[in-house]
Amino acid sequence: MNSSGIVHVRLRPPAGLARTMVPPTFTWSFAMRTMQMPSTLRWFSSFRHGAAPRPLRRWLSCAVWLCCAAPAVALAQPQAWPARAIHLVVPFAAGTAPDTIARTLADSFTQTLAVPVVVENQPGAGGTIGVGRVARAAGDGYTLVLSGDAAIVGDARFGVQLSYDPAIDLVPISQIAMTPNILVVGNDVPARTLAEFVALARSRPWGMSYASVGYGTSSHRGGELLSRAAGLEMVHVPGSASPLPDVVSGRISMFFANAASLALVREGKLRALAVSSRERLPSAPELPTVAESGFPGFEAVAWFALFAPKGTPAELVARLEDAARKAVAGPALRERLQGMAAVPVGGSAEALAALVPGGAAR
Repeated sequence: MNSSGIVHVRLRPPAGLARTMVPPTFTWSFAMRTMQMPSTLRWFSSFRHGAAPRPLRRWLSCAVWLCCAAPAVALAQPQAWPARAIHLVVPFAAGTAPDTIARTLADSFTQTLAVPVVVENQPGAGGTIGVGRVARAAGDGYTLVLSGDAAIVGDARFGVQLSYDPAIDLVPISQIAMTPNILVVGNDVPARTLAEFVALARSRPWGMSYASVGYGTSSHRGGELLSRAAGLEMVHVPGSASPLPDVVSGRISMFFANAASLALVREGKLRALAVSSRERLPSAPELPTVAESGFPGFEAVAWFALFAPKGTPAELVARLEDAARKAVAGPALRERLQGMAAVPVGGSAEALAALVPGGAAR
């Protein structure tokens, strides 16, 4: 007891108590004013000083020590996951195809995992800014990213430089969807087939342009691959989150747009010439593929997949993979994907790892 009348007591586990029940270094301290000390505690104090039989003193010591240790034992147990909101980073602007996919995915995850899933848009640099943020995050299962292929494959041929190593800094969870693109032109472009467009572009070196949503994206790869295959000299206009208004107005000649652009085609505001996948779209079977239009083997499609930061425990990855598969199999996400002519995947973590350069060998 000090001069303020405070009694400090430190309790250690009695010799007969199993030490595996609590952390071995645990001690519990408390203080109370002697004038406020309950009579029961003063009575117990007399036991400690030999006023009671030894077996009773021993039993009461164990009881009091366990009551004091219980909170510390509870705090020492690992917290069940998930215990709070999960943040899903979308490295694209709101309203884009991946944003729509992510928000539908988040709704399904909220139901499956019983915690809120918050979508955070962080666009820029073809998705590498948002993916880079997640690559540096803690691997605790509370930060995920729905990445496009450009920010994972990181093809230097298309000007993509990554500040992270996807095979090391990210953990694959599941590929959600694959989306083919449609080569669209404005109505002021006098071409109704891809062959006519190629002939027109050849006659106007550097006089025509193509848009993309960022370096290394499928829209960039499509324009660049077509230029190389056909020997075209076109100006690349990168970076706009939605170049379609510029194509409609005639400021940009051509764009490999996602299949949602079919709505503008059917409204007569754009003209579709070909699709970038190897097979025709079920939603637009009248459109030939680029490969069918004179460029065999051509393919430039986008895919979107779920990743977690490195260090995420395998058991959490398995639960997230299961939640992703349930979401892709559900009617809400499938309806959204079909509306944008995307192909549902819902693949395994191992299958996704095979798409990451160096990931299959990890």
